[in-house]
Amino acid sequence: MMLFRRRIAALLVLAAGAFLSSAYAQDLTVSKSHAGSFLQGQVGATYTVSVSNTGGAPSAGAVTVSDTVPAGLTPTAAAGAGWVCSIVVQSVSCTRSDPLAAGASYPPITLTVNVSPAAPPSLTNTVTVAGGGDINSSNNSALDVTTIGAGPDLVLTKGHTGNFTQGQIGAAYTLTVSNTGGSPTSGLVTLTDTVPAGLTPTTASGTGWTCNIAGQTATCTRSDPLASGASYPVVTLTVNVAANAPASVTNTATVTGGSDVNAANNTATDPATVIPLLPDLTVAMPANGPFSQGQTGATYTITASNGGVGPTSGAVTVTDVLPPGLSATALAGAGWACTLATLTCTRSDPLSAGASYPSITLTVDIAANAPASVTNGAQVSGGGETNTANNLATVVTAVAVVPVSPASIPTLTEWALVGLSALLAMFGLARMRRRTA
Repeated sequence: MMLFRRRIAALLVLAAGAFLSSAYAQDLTVSKSHAGSFLQGQVGATYTVSVSNTGGAPSAGAVTVSDTVPAGLTPTAAAGAGWVCSIVVQSVSCTRSDPLAAGASYPPITLTVNVSPAAPPSLTNTVTVAGGGDINSSNNSALDVTTIGAGPDLVLTKGHTGNFTQGQIGAAYTLTVSNTGGSPTSGLVTLTDTVPAGLTPTTASGTGWTCNIAGQTATCTRSDPLASGASYPVVTLTVNVAANAPASVTNTATVTGGSDVNAANNTATDPATVIPLLPDLTVAMPANGPFSQGQTGATYTITASNGGVGPTSGAVTVTDVLPPGLSATALAGAGWACTLATLTCTRSDPLSAGASYPSITLTVDIAANAPASVTNGAQVSGGGETNTANNLATVVTAVAVVPVSPASIPTLTEWALVGLSALLAMFGLARMRRRTA
């Protein structure tokens, strides 16, 4: 019986000691919280971490708070009054050594994170506290379950109407920025369009947008939030098309910012067909004549014109092929380099649409036996044209036939006739003598 009482007394002493030890010892606890839900792609989301002493005595020695941030979140900053914090990849550590009184709390720590655009719908962040003489580790951890909502997703579309034309002024593109994500945008949204060679941007505008043009690049910005499922007002980009623009130009624009969570659909490409301003050379040779057999110095007039919508480029050649019965004696025209032997004239200065070069004069002689009509043809080529169906001109010219006068019979004078008669009589007499001899 005495032994039993001694054992009970010992247990009571131990219990009393444990109670006194607990009541007058350090017991650190940690808590963690955040406000609302985070969003995919969110920048600067925050957690609040608090350390308290629920024990009966002040903490003693260094106190360390540790937070290994889960994948899907990236820690960017950690700070709190009196705390010394560091971040190594996903691990955040904050320490301090000043005693924490019983029943008090240290100043809170603010942990800032960026949310990945691909973060899952829910993440659990765990924080722990250690040190300070803490005697109870059962309450040294805290879990914070965080809901991750779908972030904004900016999409860009771009288009134009019809084809462009070389030399066109004021061709237009339209650009539309939409939000197909699950939450409004936040922060600056930037639309950038670097116009390709062959086009020159002249204006960019849209309601609510602030636009400027530097060289080939047009930039438009705005910061007002764009609701999920909505679109900003259209941006109209006006360009001039170079006279030598290629047959096709591809324009690419990009939208960024707004806490966009999906960069895969932030670019729009728009190819446009450019109709060339081509020249269309024609040649004209008006009717002339009539000519006459044996005539010298007859002339043809040859004129090359551009009936297209663009100027010529490169050498232009006019060639004449004379028909039999005509022979060329001269070939010339202002600004033309002509060769009589080949009946060709060339020049390389550009001929504007709707204009004509100075005329060429071809001078010919007509043979005495030339036919009653002759057909002369002239052809133009070169100049960068593609339509050769109208490059030939012909002219038919009548040739007058000169009649040949009949040969006249010579006549003799009276005395010549007497002499001729005497001569014939003598010739006859001489023949008779030969017969009688």
